[in-house]
Amino acid sequence: MTDAESVPEVADQLPSGSSEARRSVALRLLVVGGYLFVVFGILLPRVVDYGEMLDAFRNVPPQWLLVVFLVGLLGWVAEALALQAPMPGLTLRRAITAYLSLTAIGSTMTGAVKLAIGYRIFREWGRSPESTVLGLTLNGIATQAGKLLLPAIAFLLLALAGTLPSSAFLAAFLLAVPIFLGVMVGIWMMRSEAFARRVGAFATRATDRVMRRMNRPAPGDLTGRLLTFRDAAKDLLLARLVPITLSQLLARTVGYVLLVLSMRAVGIDDQVLPLDVILGVYAAVMVITLLPIAPGGAGLPEVLYIGFFTRYVANPGLDDAIGAGVMLFRGMTWFLPIPVGYVALLLQRRGVRQERERSAAATGAPASTTMTAEDPGSGA
Repeated sequence: MTDAESVPEVADQLPSGSSEARRSVALRLLVVGGYLFVVFGILLPRVVDYGEMLDAFRNVPPQWLLVVFLVGLLGWVAEALALQAPMPGLTLRRAITAYLSLTAIGSTMTGAVKLAIGYRIFREWGRSPESTVLGLTLNGIATQAGKLLLPAIAFLLLALAGTLPSSAFLAAFLLAVPIFLGVMVGIWMMRSEAFARRVGAFATRATDRVMRRMNRPAPGDLTGRLLTFRDAAKDLLLARLVPITLSQLLARTVGYVLLVLSMRAVGIDDQVLPLDVILGVYAAVMVITLLPIAPGGAGLPEVLYIGFFTRYVANPGLDDAIGAGVMLFRGMTWFLPIPVGYVALLLQRRGVRQERERSAAATGAPASTTMTAEDPGSGA
């Protein structure tokens, strides 16, 4: 199944301060640092001049910066709505806090740590382990599906408009097929327990073979976990499929609008980069970055956006402005959420600690053993 199903165990292991854990963190930081140095210290300077990019930033009118900032904030809200959709009862305020916190963690640490901290956040808000794991799992699945669905729609529309060659129909088809098959398999699993058992048996055999080749222990029979997930997800998906789908499309659409505005802010107008070209590049980068190539999600998108845009424009005099526009876009979608997310996480932790202290004072129990007792569905 998914990594989200093991987050309770991972969360319990988070405080570990073993030397092995410290070495693992140090090694990851070394790898990420080396990767970012190659991208930002070697590759990008071959295309853009950082000094000229800084000048392009300085020339951006303040009103344009305000517009980009406000749309960027709207993008955070849209992502929070996507997180809120599979978690009934979660308030928008807490969804925004969770999204920013998880984005900050995911941009600087491993995916397992991100899931574990997300699990702990929702548990401290009083959600049950089952609803937390289910919500995180469905959000992860929906996010990946949304990053395929919008590009498929974009490629199809651009091909129909004549902007892209006929091969775009093939690209749209190749993107749509896994979504369609996944949806059909999911629907049939919800309708038939026997089919779900066959899927679980197939997944177990495939996983065992992969793990044996990697000399790793197999996770065992996945059928039971799949059936448990099926039973938990069945009613929720039937009730929340529309808001899950719409919120994902909204989040991806706001991201596209933000990219357009970022390019316009630095003076790259429609004559240089038309809306359809930006849409095509946005869709292509979204698909490429589905693969976990870039540690923390940095570096690869910048290279792809700048590379695609500068290749299309084919005017070296505009390369630095294009780089500035891409960095403005990535600043709102990747860089700024990191400090804001860590602040949100610290405030959330302080709020939970204060709530526990108040509860302990009222009941006489030790604060460290007091858990918030909200209704898991309230999310208040």
